[in-house]
Amino acid sequence: MSESKFSRKKFLQTTGAALGGSLIAGPVGKNVSGKSKKNNREEKMRVALVGLGVRGVSMFGRHLVENYGDHLEIVGICDTNPGRLEYGDGYIGAGCPTYTNLNEMLENTNPDRLIVTTWDWEHHSCIITGLEHGVDVVCEKPLTIDEEKCQMIIDADKKYDNEVIVTFNYRYPPHRAKVKELIMDGAIGDIRTVDFHWNISHAHQMRYMQRWHGESQRGGTLWVHKNTHHFDMINWFLDSDPMEVYAQDALEIFGSNGPFRSVNCRNCPHADNCDYHWNINENDHLRQMYAENEHYDGYIRDNCVFRHNIDSHDKHSALVKYANGALLNYSLTSDTDHSGYWIAFNGTKGRLEGREGGWPSSSDHQEWILTPLGEEPRKVKVNFSDGGHWGGDPLLLHKLFADPDQPDPLHQHAGTRDGVMSVLAGVAARKSARSGLPVKIADLTSLKPHAKRPDRLV
Repeated sequence: MSESKFSRKKFLQTTGAALGGSLIAGPVGKNVSGKSKKNNREEKMRVALVGLGVRGVSMFGRHLVENYGDHLEIVGICDTNPGRLEYGDGYIGAGCPTYTNLNEMLENTNPDRLIVTTWDWEHHSCIITGLEHGVDVVCEKPLTIDEEKCQMIIDADKKYDNEVIVTFNYRYPPHRAKVKELIMDGAIGDIRTVDFHWNISHAHQMRYMQRWHGESQRGGTLWVHKNTHHFDMINWFLDSDPMEVYAQDALEIFGSNGPFRSVNCRNCPHADNCDYHWNINENDHLRQMYAENEHYDGYIRDNCVFRHNIDSHDKHSALVKYANGALLNYSLTSDTDHSGYWIAFNGTKGRLEGREGGWPSSSDHQEWILTPLGEEPRKVKVNFSDGGHWGGDPLLLHKLFADPDQPDPLHQHAGTRDGVMSVLAGVAARKSARSGLPVKIADLTSLKPHAKRPDRLV
């Protein structure tokens, strides 16, 4: 097992210290292998990658090779599909060994960090395997898809001395960082209610339904896969844990609601009559990565959006009670051609609201409207920065791979507890919608909601 130079977990556990940028750089004890950990930034970080989908080969593959070569070396890549592995190897361009077995890759390459970008329902097993090998794990959202797998990750994280990091890039865009800063500074006082309404377009929803995301056993429904992003944003903004969720949802457009269906889009006999037809073969990258390799594992990237086994939802509505007393009114809908969201925070000292996407949003900046009690509204303008997700991706990647020790005054860095609480909000909503009853977060795993979020797994 490798000597991880980048984990801070043992330090926090043994001292009980609050996380701060100046604390991360010190010695951090021993990992499960008994090997002393070092703080040596002169060596490149050794990174391994498992899961070669679109995000794996691009954001955490080729992009890292092209932009972070001074800070890291990709020492191994892994995927169970040998054809996609061969294509991903060439696309990423790391020139490293390739593997179809995760244990073998970890044993042979001794990475400092394992990046997990597999199917959602396999995240937990990859995370646990990485921890067992004494490796820090960087996992895309969602951390996993249900409460049982959450508990398995919690138990493993407590057992092994390595860190799990969740890539919540929605925390990093400058305009959202500004909201967190205003809230932390007390600009609107203690938050009592939040109204948060997110729209994704039909075209965006279509992509989910073509893939495994439309099937709850593999993606946890969009309550988990997509809405995890949104629940984490509110958990982070409020600095509190969700306590109880009551929700409703519906599937009204896709799945069995469709008037016809086929095996996949590219060969569909109903193409001329289907608003959602899409030919994957017209995209060389996706054709070579998916369509030409589906015979290895049966994974079809352009499934019919009207196939009967779709059981994810078109629209979602939830009322979430937080441990600090705040209430969240939340919705996600795809029954529109609009993409974007509207959010408003109502506090004891004022109100903060903003809209992103659609009219009258700007393509280069975000305007928040801050209205202190008894005062006129005023605009707070924040420019977007370059890069994916409104500039959030580069800031996240810099923290993860270029400067892991940089200060984190806004608490954007997310770990196991953050990942679990965001998943549990979605799981509770899913369960509530099925039962018609509110669901308590405390009943789902060993983690209990706190009015103020703790740093550690308690």
